[in-house]
Amino acid sequence: MGKVRAFFSRSGKRSASSSRRSAPPSPSPSPRLPTAAAAPSSEGEMERVFRKFDANGDGRISRAELAALFAGVGRAATDEEVTRMMEEADADGDGYVSLPEFAAVMDSAPAAHDAEEDLRHAFGVFDADGDGLITPAELARVLRGIGEAATVAQCRRMIQGVDRNGDGLVSFDEFKIMMASGGGGGGFGFGGSIGA
Repeated sequence: MGKVRAFFSRSGKRSASSSRRSAPPSPSPSPRLPTAAAAPSSEGEMERVFRKFDANGDGRISRAELAALFAGVGRAATDEEVTRMMEEADADGDGYVSLPEFAAVMDSAPAAHDAEEDLRHAFGVFDADGDGLITPAELARVLRGIGEAATVAQCRRMIQGVDRNGDGLVSFDEFKIMMASGGGGGGFGFGGSIGA
């Protein structure tokens, strides 16, 4: 399969119809570890993201921690998918992903044609109902799933920073602009902890 390319790319339950739909969701394959499309912009941010995966703080990501993170954001991975992700990221074969291995995956540059697909997969993590829009409640759910304390009101304020058409939601196009401008995970305005 080559390099790991997308950020949490498996779709959840999708709504069959929605009056808010702005773009059809793309079909999503298995979950994958994050890569350059969603890469943190600094070494400190890289370590912060790594710590979200490394739940027990032992300096390495285990299979169980990887599976738990996916489950926490509503994208449960099968045993086979976790095995594949670990094989792709675990360069030294010790059964764990270290910070340098994690950084190598994050820094790997996907092919240009993969970038849009990666963004769609990342967008799909947030867009739980598959209607093509990220709501404040959906953003809050994902942030809580990775251990960030976030209220829906706080998420409304975060969304205001990227919401170009003023509808209080984030479309895929708005998400793409945020990511292209270096937004990464911090594009919603959470840099370490959620402020009030």
